[in-house]
Order: sequence, then structure tokens, then C-alpha cells
Amino acid sequence: MGFPENLRQLRLDVFLSQAALARRAGLHALTVTRLEAGATAPSTRTVRALAAALGVEPRALATPNEVAELRRLKRAPEPADEV
Repeated sequence: MGFPENLRQLRLDVFLSQAALARRAGLHALTVTRLEAGATAPSTRTVRALAAALGVEPRALATPNEVAELRRLKRAPEPADEV
């Protein structure tokens, strides 16, 4: 499983809403929504905050390599549409 799936599953395992998890982690609720949807790549700081809020090690959410790869992919420019 990837980061979005891990985050959602761990959140549901402890019966937290996205908003409740966001409050515990010191994040905006929309950030958690976007992370679970895979629309936003997490920073290592965000992964640590979420892991602490969930009571798990950061590696339960994502490996450092996965975080780096997600951030790289989210920064990559979209290919131009061909006409």
C-alpha cells in the first residue's frame, strides 16, 4: 500500500475523522483530505506529525524514499497537450 492508503487505513483503525486527525497533527483538515486522495505529496515533517497523532512510527505511513518520490512526482511539470 502507498502513503494515501496507509494514512486512511491507520486513521480508520483508530476511529478518527479527517478533521480530528488534522487537529491532533496540527494540520488543516483539507490537507488530510488531499493527502488521503493522493492530490498532495507529504513532507517529512507532515509524515512525522501524522504518525505522532496516530501513535505509530513514521515508517508505518511511508518510507523516506516514498516521500521523496511522491514530492518529486508532484513537482514534475505536466506534459503539454499535443495539438
